[in-house]
Amino acid sequence: MIYSILTRRILSYNKHMHIYIALLLCIFSFNTPAQDERFYRGIFSGEHFNSKEVPFTYKIEVESSKYLIDLNHDGKEDSIQTVKRDGVDFFRINDDFGKMVFEAQLETKGVDSKIFRASLKTISKNIDVLLLHFYEGHTGAAIFEATARLYIVTIKDRDFRKTTITKGPFFWSEKEGVAGKYWARRYTVNTKDFNGDGVKEVAITFNNIDRIYYYSKFGDWRAF
Repeated sequence: MIYSILTRRILSYNKHMHIYIALLLCIFSFNTPAQDERFYRGIFSGEHFNSKEVPFTYKIEVESSKYLIDLNHDGKEDSIQTVKRDGVDFFRINDDFGKMVFEAQLETKGVDSKIFRASLKTISKNIDVLLLHFYEGHTGAAIFEATARLYIVTIKDRDFRKTTITKGPFFWSEKEGVAGKYWARRYTVNTKDFNGDGVKEVAITFNNIDRIYYYSKFGDWRAF
């Protein structure tokens, strides 16, 4: 009798288990096509590919004062300024309303980099240049070494939309070698029409050595 009762309970349990399993299969069978449909619909609509990129932000940004200068000769004062972003140097031009119209990054090689001089030159009837004397910084992990480079900012037709920047040559360098030996070399920077074509060239001179850059018809500066 006990065996008969146990048998009936086992059969009843198995019967209920079959019902539960059947219900679970029904639930998953209805849910899966719905999920698949949403997934494929997202593929065709492009929903899965529209990932939002987080914009890059600098941790530290410092701006210099705005130095007033009439860059396009319209009788109104524009301004130039330098910007430091996480140790990286940028040069900026603002129009007479204070709105940024040009910005470029300068290549830094060490600490304490900065623009320490800027001079505006007219090299032809429709071309003005701003010569930036940029100290690239110094390195001193093993041997102290520092350089300064000339950047040429060109404004064509006195239109800020036609502003370009060219990375020029070194015009100053210093180095401390072994046994306390030290040397420094400084070049002079001039503008002069060497070839008589009506457009002045930029010359970097040290003793009797000249490095001359000319403004090409393609709108960039090239070395002779």
